[in-house]
Amino acid sequence: MKKVLSLICAVLILFCSSAAVFADDAPDAVLNARDSVVRLLVETPFGTTSYTGFAIGSSSPVTKIVTNYHAVEGATKINVLMSRDHMIEASVHTALEASDLAILNVSQPIYDLKPATINDSIAKEGTKGYALGYQASGSEQLSSTLTGNKEDITITDGIVSSITAVPYKSGLEPVNAYQINETINRGNSGGPFVNSKGEVIGINSWGVNDAQGINAVIQVRELTRVLDQNGIPYVKGQSVSIIKIVLIIALLLLVAAIAFLIIILLKKNKKAKGVLTCIQGEFVGQKFYFEPGGITIGRDSSLCNLVLTRENQAVSRSHCNIRFDPASKTFSLTDLASANGTFTGMGTKLTARVPVTLQPGDKFYLGDKSNTFKVGIEI
Repeated sequence: MKKVLSLICAVLILFCSSAAVFADDAPDAVLNARDSVVRLLVETPFGTTSYTGFAIGSSSPVTKIVTNYHAVEGATKINVLMSRDHMIEASVHTALEASDLAILNVSQPIYDLKPATINDSIAKEGTKGYALGYQASGSEQLSSTLTGNKEDITITDGIVSSITAVPYKSGLEPVNAYQINETINRGNSGGPFVNSKGEVIGINSWGVNDAQGINAVIQVRELTRVLDQNGIPYVKGQSVSIIKIVLIIALLLLVAAIAFLIIILLKKNKKAKGVLTCIQGEFVGQKFYFEPGGITIGRDSSLCNLVLTRENQAVSRSHCNIRFDPASKTFSLTDLASANGTFTGMGTKLTARVPVTLQPGDKFYLGDKSNTFKVGIEI
C-alpha cells in the first residue's frame, strides 16, 4: 500500500511540474516572434529614418504592417527593408494620430514574414514583457550597414510598471498604454511588445526624455479595435486566463481520480472486523469485537471472556463459543454442552460441540430469548 501511495505522490509531483513548465516563460517563443518584425526606412524631406514594424494577417504571405503614427508622419516614401538589395514599398492604409498607430499596405505580398500573434487581454502590473525592434543608426540616415536581418533585432526585457491612459502628445485624447521600464528609442518604436509566449500585447511607442525607466507601450487592444472595425484579420493569441482554467480543471480532475483510487485501495486493503452485539440481555446495545480465539460466553470468568452474572441461570458456566473468519466473512457458533442449549435466531437448537455457520446479521440466543445476540461486520 505504501508503494502505491508513493507512486501516486510521484504522479502528482510530475503533473504539477509539467503544468508549471507549460505555464512558465518561453524564451524560444520570444525569439520566434522576430519572424514577424521588419525594419522600416521612412523618407521625409529631412532625410531617411529607421523604424520598426510588425506583420499582421491571418496567414502568410502578409500584406499589412503595423507601426507608429509618428514613424510615418510626413513620409514621402516608406520602404520595408528585407535585405540590402531588396526593399518593398509600403503606403499608409490607416493613420491614427491619437493612438500613435499606423497600418501600412505593402506593394506586394511578403512570404518571408509570419503574421504576429496578438493577445489583447489587459496585462497585469508586473507582467514580464519583451520589446523587439531595430536600433536606429547614429546618423539617422540610410546606410549600407543597415539590414533587415532578424538577428539584428534587439530584445529588451522588462516589466509592466503601470497601466495608464495618457495622450501621445499634448492636445490629443488619452490612449490606453502600459508604462514599462524598458527603453523605447526611435529605432525600435513601432515594434511589438510581446509576452513570454511571443504574443503581441503592445506596440512600442515613446520614451520620456531625461527620465530613466519611463517608456510607453500602446495597449494592443487599441489596434485590435481598429482591425475589427475595418475587417482586417489577425492571429489571436490564447488568453492566459483560459490556460489557467484548463490547467486547474485538469489538476482537479486528476486529484479527484487519484482520491477515488486511494479510497478504493483503502477499502480493498482494509480488513473487515467481526462484531458481536447484544440485542437483548445484560449487555443490550453493547458491541464486542472478536479476538483470534473468538468469544466464549458464560458465567465463569476463568473460562469465558464475555461473562454474564451468576444470577443468569439460563446461561451455563461456559455456554458457547463464537469465532469470526475474515477470509470468508462468516461466523462459527459452537455450543459447549450447555445445560439449556444454544439456539439460532430461527429457534433451531445446536448440537453440542458441532459448529454452525452464521452469516452477518444472523441472531442466536442462549437458553432463552432474554439472552439474544447478533453477529455483524464493520469495515
